[in-house]
Order: sequence, then C-alpha cells, then structure tokens
Amino acid sequence: MIDEKYTVIGGSKVFYRTSASQDHRGSVILLHGRSFSSKDWIGIKTFEKLTGLGYDVYAPDYPGFGNSPANPAYGFSRDFRNSSRFVLDFSGSIGLLGFALVGPSMGGGITLRTIIDYPDIVSSAIVIGSSGVEPMKDELSKVDVPLLILWGEFDDVIKKEDGTTLKNLVRNSELKIIQGATHPVYIDNPAAFFDEVKKFLQSQKN
Repeated sequence: MIDEKYTVIGGSKVFYRTSASQDHRGSVILLHGRSFSSKDWIGIKTFEKLTGLGYDVYAPDYPGFGNSPANPAYGFSRDFRNSSRFVLDFSGSIGLLGFALVGPSMGGGITLRTIIDYPDIVSSAIVIGSSGVEPMKDELSKVDVPLLILWGEFDDVIKKEDGTTLKNLVRNSELKIIQGATHPVYIDNPAAFFDEVKKFLQSQKN
C-alpha cells in the first residue's frame, strides 16, 4: 500500500508518497528527475519491490514539482548548490537518519550534492545517469559514502563518460552499465535496475 502524505519544511508543504515494509530493515528515499515526480516510481512497482526487500520507502515531490507547491527556500539550479538542503530538511521532518538515497538524472545531482554536504545522514547512495558530475569533481574526490552508479548503454542525454569519471572520483563506488537502456534506466530496463539495486542494498548495512 502506498500512502500519500504531506510534511512541512521551510514554511511550506511538501508532498510525498510512502510505503512501509514488514521488516523495517532500513529506509530508502527516492528522488526524481527534472521532468518527473514521485508518481513515476509507481508504474515500475518500486515501492512494492523495495518494501519486499524489507525497506521503508519515501518519495517526495520537490517544491514546485508534482503536488508540492513552490518554495523559494529551496533551489534546484544546475549547480545543485541549494538542493541538498531539501534532502536534509525533508528527511529530518519525517525522522529519518542513515537512509539510502536514490536519484536519477537531476535527482542524481541532488544525491551527489547531498553526500558531499551531509554525508552523515546518508548510509548509501544510488545515482542513475546523474547530472552535475563535472561541476562537483573536486568535492566528489573526498566522498566516502558507498555509491552505486547506474548508466544506460545508450544514454543520449548525459554521456557515459561521466559515469566513468564519477567511478574514478568516489573511492567507495561501483559502476554498472545497463544494457539496452537509454537515460531513464529504471524505466527502460526495470528488471536489470532492480537487480542491481537489490544486490547493492543487501551489501550495505542500512
């Protein structure tokens, strides 16, 4: 069952979808891309898959996206400078600490910014065709949060070389190329996506 809720951060409401597991093994926050919202995780049964693995799942709509009203306190510019504050405030508002953070495309950039700015709140991270690698290169070399990097074989939005660069920068990372997939790996090849996510999460102590 997927519940729809609101929390309040920065003086404004933020909409999120959540689903609880029976085992409560850990928590996963699912971010979304620039042209998407939390709703896009539903069609590929992400909530069911992750709760089936024992994880409680939380998927917010960024301010100004989906069902969340805009909030000038949070910016989602291409340098991602203010975006990590959203993850910090959202997770704090619902009482989460030590969660796995998953982000595709723009959400990947937000994820990277978060593990740079607030590494203590994230236990592990997964990025999918992440944007923002080049501007964060110097800072990413200092990151030690376990990171899974997923990239589509035929990604025509963000070049695969960025995935290799990211792998070489973050010492505790692994790169997986998803065969036959374009930019939205999780939509193009959900079976391969979930297989890699499952292996990675189960190798961590969330």
